[in-house]
Amino acid sequence: MKRRTMLAAAAATLVTPGLVRAQNTQNAAWPGNRQVRIVITYPPGGTSDFVARVYATRLSAETGGNVVVENRSGGGGVVGWTNVVRSANDGTTLLLTDNSLATAPPLYPDLGFDIRQDFTPISLLVDYPTVFVVPGNSPVRTLREYVDSVRGKPADANFYGSMGAGSSPHLYTEYLQDLAGIRMTHVPYRGMGPAFTDLLAGRIGLLIAAPATVMGAVREGRAHAIAIGTQGGRIPSLPDVATAKEQGFDFSYSFWYGMLGPKGMDPVLVRRIQQELDKVLAHAETRARFVQQGATPVAGDAAALRAVMESDLARWSEVVRAKGITIQN
Repeated sequence: MKRRTMLAAAAATLVTPGLVRAQNTQNAAWPGNRQVRIVITYPPGGTSDFVARVYATRLSAETGGNVVVENRSGGGGVVGWTNVVRSANDGTTLLLTDNSLATAPPLYPDLGFDIRQDFTPISLLVDYPTVFVVPGNSPVRTLREYVDSVRGKPADANFYGSMGAGSSPHLYTEYLQDLAGIRMTHVPYRGMGPAFTDLLAGRIGLLIAAPATVMGAVREGRAHAIAIGTQGGRIPSLPDVATAKEQGFDFSYSFWYGMLGPKGMDPVLVRRIQQELDKVLAHAETRARFVQQGATPVAGDAAALRAVMESDLARWSEVVRAKGITIQN
């Protein structure tokens, strides 16, 4: 089953939270009077940070607890992942991750943990389409024009950015190069925020990002969106931007976000946290914030998150092996 199909199926399950999760979780104490950390592996300013802070704010309001976001960037995500793996499994440390965790095993020969064994999947949260963006001073307005402008030029004449080596934008752009028959040079950053800053300054020529990161600059003309890389067609927030498929490129990948904890979490506690996460997406204002940013609220359970991770691991392991990409910590 394709990942987008699985995400759509998960989204279809979003109903009244009290009906979604088992009733016997109502009395599970979480978070109580303890502070809860939501760890993300990027610095402030990107989509992960936005999603985490929306959830932290709403969870604090819903539970009466103190839920905070902790930015632990570095090592392509390994610093933050390792911190969560080594934390207590009592619900006080959670990991909000994107696709990058699922693609880590083939990239890092010495990762130091097993993504299947050392985390407890909790829930899928939201899914963002990919947006291809170029600087505001670029003359190209479509992905087709961009590809034509760089085709035949050496790789060191064309620079693209990502939020880190091995991140989804890195792998997606490597896939695009093979798809379009072009060559570019990768410039990794420690997060999407710094990468987008350099794109706006014209230091890199292409970035694949989520709408939440680029929408403001696109509307102001400081950047141009040249394609939407999603299977579901054009998005309401950028209705005039054609999809990659409309422009002749078989590209339909997205950014998903999910919540996990350390291994060995009590199933009752997991279901309790799932209930609270469902309440966040059931809140009309919160759903509207995500939809305005081009996201699809998903609210899939642990099984849905596990299935998406397995799908990504299988798909992108092939790309990593074919391209010979490895990262040493």
